[in-house]
Amino acid sequence: MPNSALLLSAILAYVLATFLVFRNSANKDDRALTLSFVFAAVAWALHSSYAYILSEIGNNLNFSLSSMITLVSAMLIAVFLLACIGMPIKRLGILVYPLTVASLAFAYFWSSDPSYLSSATSEIGRTSPAFKAHILISLLSYALLTIAAIQALLYAYLESKIKSRTSPALLAALPPLETMEQLLFRLVGVGFILLSFTLISGALFSQEIFGQPFEFKHHTVLAVLGWLVFGTLLYKRFAQGLRGSKAVMWTIGGFLLIQLGYFGTKIISESLNLQ
Repeated sequence: MPNSALLLSAILAYVLATFLVFRNSANKDDRALTLSFVFAAVAWALHSSYAYILSEIGNNLNFSLSSMITLVSAMLIAVFLLACIGMPIKRLGILVYPLTVASLAFAYFWSSDPSYLSSATSEIGRTSPAFKAHILISLLSYALLTIAAIQALLYAYLESKIKSRTSPALLAALPPLETMEQLLFRLVGVGFILLSFTLISGALFSQEIFGQPFEFKHHTVLAVLGWLVFGTLLYKRFAQGLRGSKAVMWTIGGFLLIQLGYFGTKIISESLNLQ
């Protein structure tokens, strides 16, 4: 199947990019790091083509779990590659690329009931440009906050290694902790702004479609809680100078709430419809 060939080719290119990042961390081979970026860009092109094909059901957008995971991971890689151009974060690919491969594998093997997808997309599937912009902003905010969560985990790992006075190869290959911390808050800040736009535009569409701006559903409540967590994190950063492991905990907590709010509820709902 041509679609499967696209997906498998993208996965192979991501695996090669991961191997090259690892080689750079082990041998300090800058050519390997540059080549990993090239392979990742090729993988993203194949990945995006597959996501585009998967994202439509007739004239409707495909809101299935498989489609959304594929789209979000493509957006995540796009944001990451663009950030690599201006920031020293190419070596984060050693976490970002395998995560993307795992996401694509999960999306490929997860099946969705076509009749359920048709009913799920019937009300808003024939989307206006404004609704497509809402979807794009929501995916972009999720991608930025995902990279922030990965950055937070790596920051915590390196901080623990420094405290224990060990020097893994990855420690020497990455920017100083202070630079990584600044990057973390920059990612969270932009992601929070986009998440705010997502919630506002979502409320407007909810009012238009369902007659009320806020529905007390699991994904909505968890998304708002995630927004509050990230908002509190940024307030504590600028008002109280929050940093280090406490900032990492707030970042991971907010990300998990958003993750559960969307993908967690979709896994449950699609599982119930497939039974």
